[in-house]
Parts: sequence; C-alpha cells; structure tokens
Amino acid sequence: MRAPALPLCPAMTRFRYDIETEGLEEEALGPSKTSVKVELLDLQELGLALLELPADRFARIEMEPRLREAFQELQRLTNLSARKRQASFIGKLLRDEDSTAFRKLLSDYQHGKEQAARGFPDIAKWRDRLLADDAALTDWFARYPTGDTRTLRALIRNTRKEEAAALSESEHSGKPAGKGRYYRELFQHLRAAIEAAALPDR
Repeated sequence: MRAPALPLCPAMTRFRYDIETEGLEEEALGPSKTSVKVELLDLQELGLALLELPADRFARIEMEPRLREAFQELQRLTNLSARKRQASFIGKLLRDEDSTAFRKLLSDYQHGKEQAARGFPDIAKWRDRLLADDAALTDWFARYPTGDTRTLRALIRNTRKEEAAALSESEHSGKPAGKGRYYRELFQHLRAAIEAAALPDR
C-alpha cells in the first residue's frame, strides 16, 4: 500500500524557509542590509556636520543625554579609528532621533552664514560707523539687540587705540598705517552677531 502523499512545501533555501514571511512583499520583510548601511552612513555624516556648528549653538540642540554624551566622546577622541567607530555609534543613535529637525537646524545655520557673506560690505560699513561715532552704538543695538554690549564696546575702544598708535607710527616712519588685530576682531564680532540674528531661535 502506497504511503499518503506529503503536502507540498515551499522550496528550502540556504536562508531556511520561514512560514511567517511566505508570500510577503519585499517591503514588508523590512529594509535590506544595503539600505540600512546607506542610512547609517548618511546619519554619520549628519552627526559630523552637527559638530561643525558653533559650540554655543550645538549646546542648545535638544537631544537625548546618551546622544549628547556620544558627541562629547567623539570630540574628545583623537585616534582616527576610534573616531570612526564613535561616529558609527552616533549614526546608530541618530536612528532613534528626529533627524529632520537636525537637518533643518543645519540648513538654517548655513542660510544664515550665506546671508552674512552677502552682507560683508554692510558689516564693514557698520564697523566704520562704530569706530567713528559713539552714537552708532544705539543704532546697532536697536538692530541687533541680543549682542554682547561689553565686548563690543571694548573692541571699539581697543581698535581706536590701535589705529591711533598705528597712525602715530606711520607719521614717524613715512609708511602707510596698517590694520591690526582688534580691527579684524571687531569685524568678526559684528559678523557673528549678524549671523546669529539671521537664525531662528531654538
């Protein structure tokens, strides 16, 4: 007497047959290893880009304590291999965060920098006005009220002294008066204030 026929089963593969996934579309089985790898690499780059933000702005970003500690560890590391491993770890942590918010923050920051770059002539005009007239300070702080009053006043005062000394030396030497350290620092301070004002408060 012939043995009863066994029910047909799907062909076995080297990955073994899983009845729970039989008949499912590829998307329903979850992301492929390749897509996960691409996502992690993208998030690693996002993490490294976030570290390029000014320290005070980075400190204001809302994130999980574990992620912030991972960033702090990455900043501490100097060994290239260790940094790569830590960046990979940050990429994995970022999968649990709202990366859209981080990307928008970076986009806003870059937009602010571009606006400031286009406004270089205006920064130079502000610098010259502030050096020439104390009353210009009132106009400056009306336009950029969040600026550091004490630091700006000190930079203006030091730049004036620096320029007076350079002019005196020029009269004795007959050489043109050059611009010094405080003159450049004043420009950078004004530029930073304009960049910060162009960014949304977070």
